[in-house]
Amino acid sequence: MVDPERAERLWLAIAVATLWAVSVGGEVDANLPVSSWEALPQTHVARRTATKRSRPRMLSCFARGMITIVGMLIRGDGLMVGRFVPEPWPTRPSVPKKKSTKTKAHAAQEAA
Repeated sequence: MVDPERAERLWLAIAVATLWAVSVGGEVDANLPVSSWEALPQTHVARRTATKRSRPRMLSCFARGMITIVGMLIRGDGLMVGRFVPEPWPTRPSVPKKKSTKTKAHAAQEAA
């Protein structure tokens, strides 16, 4: 592509489409029911590969949004706008551990 204005419009369209897909996928992901984690046997592969999150995500928000948008278009349900669902703020800010402000060279000088 040699026309910069055309490339600019293309990148803008890609950015807006990505934002739309992620917002729809995030809204659908936030409204999913809690999985039945306890019903799985102890040797199930999902238990071995799961992280410490409360509910493992099987699809990214982008992929879930694309599937939802395409599914709604195929069924003729109209288009979903989507919205971002933020996580709640922490109740107390975490305090980082204090690091030693002395450099190695400074600590070696004090030791000598």
